[in-house]
Amino acid sequence: MEYSHPIYLTRAGGAGYCSRTMKLLTVAAHDLPKVLPMRDAVEAMKSAFAMLSAGQVVAPPRGVVPVDEVDGISLLMGGYVPGEGLAAKTVSIFNRNRDLGKDVVTGLMLVLDPVSGEPIGLLDGGALTAWRTGAAVGAATDLLARPDARIAALIGAGVQARTQLLALDAVRELEAIRVFGLDGRQVSEFIERLQPEVSARLEPMTSADAAVDGAHVISSATNSPTPVFDGRRLAPGAHLNAIGTFTLDRREVDLVTVERSTVFVDLVEAALEEAGELVAGVDAGVTRPEDWTEIGDVAARRSPGRTRVDQVTFFKSVGHAVQDIVTASRIMKRAAETGLARTVEL
Repeated sequence: MEYSHPIYLTRAGGAGYCSRTMKLLTVAAHDLPKVLPMRDAVEAMKSAFAMLSAGQVVAPPRGVVPVDEVDGISLLMGGYVPGEGLAAKTVSIFNRNRDLGKDVVTGLMLVLDPVSGEPIGLLDGGALTAWRTGAAVGAATDLLARPDARIAALIGAGVQARTQLLALDAVRELEAIRVFGLDGRQVSEFIERLQPEVSARLEPMTSADAAVDGAHVISSATNSPTPVFDGRRLAPGAHLNAIGTFTLDRREVDLVTVERSTVFVDLVEAALEEAGELVAGVDAGVTRPEDWTEIGDVAARRSPGRTRVDQVTFFKSVGHAVQDIVTASRIMKRAAETGLARTVEL
């Protein structure tokens, strides 16, 4: 791909400005599933997590910019994965946007040439985040849930819940997925919109506890500051995914859940900094970081996943730049090959 960028030139006679057009490849948000279908995205996340746990990823801790006045937060992250790509992302989570009729999660993903460092691609950061997060849930479920899982529960009915639903349906032959959200109307609209996209039967539930009771796979996609269900409701052999919170003052699951579970994380160091549920569990003495397993080690078969039929497995993810980099680089490559990429000029 050819591209160039503005360059300032300084000469003996003074400073001049030479304007060149920067050309970036981009893919429309609605085309992401066509370019990288969920099953392929799940496999991409397995590779991403495996490389992360193997120490093959160069990525500084993400920057966090809280905007407390409007219940918002902006995150800055990026990194380099040899053989995959170089990229940087900014993503914002502004919870009050829901009341304004705007997207809660928005952002931009900038793909860079790993040889020159120059920008070569641009993606919708909110759509990318949702797709790779759903794929991470699919990867963990594929690696940890019982093969005979047939009933799933989904807590939440927003954008993140949509991609998690698609991921759960992609990795297990589910008979039913129970859906609970605080807004019953939103749940009804969610089910009506997404039922044609999945093979499992979608069922609205009146409470999170009812959804979880007896379910084989549970995914929580909320930003709740307090636990959303009673951990005593988890059935023996259940698998749980929790990806909605990433700060120490919020927790989707309770101490009972943490104590009952074998814990898996995307990265131990990140979990200790951002996983409120697990840090609370450490403080209460019901779990220890040395007992946690990174999901990448399971993907690479360096560590076991589920070891007993009745074992409760719990995947807690706070997200990592490697997910964005691997997903974005594969999307850009496939989009160029399939003709779904467009060129924008700046």
